[in-house]
Amino acid sequence: MKQPISKIRFSMKQYLSCLTALVVIFMFLLPQVVLTKKLYKYKNADGAWVFTDRPPASDVSAEVKPLPVSRLPSKINIRNRGTKDAPVLVAINDYHGPIEVEVSAQLKNMRAVPPLPRRVLATARKETLISSLKPVGQGGWHYAYKVGAVLGDPGARHRPPRPYAPPFAPGQRFYISQAFNGAFSHNHPQSRYAVDISLPLGTPVRAARKGVVMDVAGDFFDGGTDPKYKNRANAVRILHDDGTMAVYAHLHPDSIRVTPGQRVKRQTWIANSGNTGFSTGPHLHFVIQKNKGMELVSVPFQFAGEKDQGIWPAAGHWLVAY
Repeated sequence: MKQPISKIRFSMKQYLSCLTALVVIFMFLLPQVVLTKKLYKYKNADGAWVFTDRPPASDVSAEVKPLPVSRLPSKINIRNRGTKDAPVLVAINDYHGPIEVEVSAQLKNMRAVPPLPRRVLATARKETLISSLKPVGQGGWHYAYKVGAVLGDPGARHRPPRPYAPPFAPGQRFYISQAFNGAFSHNHPQSRYAVDISLPLGTPVRAARKGVVMDVAGDFFDGGTDPKYKNRANAVRILHDDGTMAVYAHLHPDSIRVTPGQRVKRQTWIANSGNTGFSTGPHLHFVIQKNKGMELVSVPFQFAGEKDQGIWPAAGHWLVAY
């Protein structure tokens, strides 16, 4: 006997916990909107639940809940591309770069093919099959699932072809206020190998390496040391050819000059420096990150010095762009 679709359980608590997990994985997770965002929950024409930040058509009844910054929906969604009696779960990745997705489920009188839990690499701007769910045996059935996701390909290896260009114009030099393992805020795997450079407000920020703009956030206008600012930094994330990603954060409001999906060259002017997010003053937060198997981590790197020799960044030193 098949269970009516109304009995299929998609726990709002489980779903919001998934969204939170997506955000805390990356402290600069590039939110898309400001604080007034809402989450809409409703059934589509196929009877499947939809969770989205966009309101449905006026004739569709929806449950609406406000979302704080830490729970803003990201650009990865799980959808049913099958039927209400034979769901086919797919991951939809709207980022301009790969995402690793992990899905686990609670199944009653159902079988998942391939089995769950399962990790998949969701290709940029495409749908990726996760699993097909099929009722088995007698009696009612239901399913509930939980999703985790991390930006990047876990197979990425940090292999830059040359040291990174200082992220400002040649001929300029700026002070490094915090480097690797900085005591103030570089004590998390995502930021352990980050560098803070004291760029005055409005200084042009340039790409340290060529790549594809994976995502941007430019909706924030203030900053400070209150914990509420930790997810409010304007930032640009650029995907490199080796699968690693550079993050340029604390950017000035309305200064981002690139768009997701755009290819940029080394030294491309991408934005201006600012003081948004968790910050004690105007500066640029620069870090190289990779996915280490459902964990986003920073990796050590060198800047290019005179004649392109590699220089390890150090707090208290001046960084010169040649």
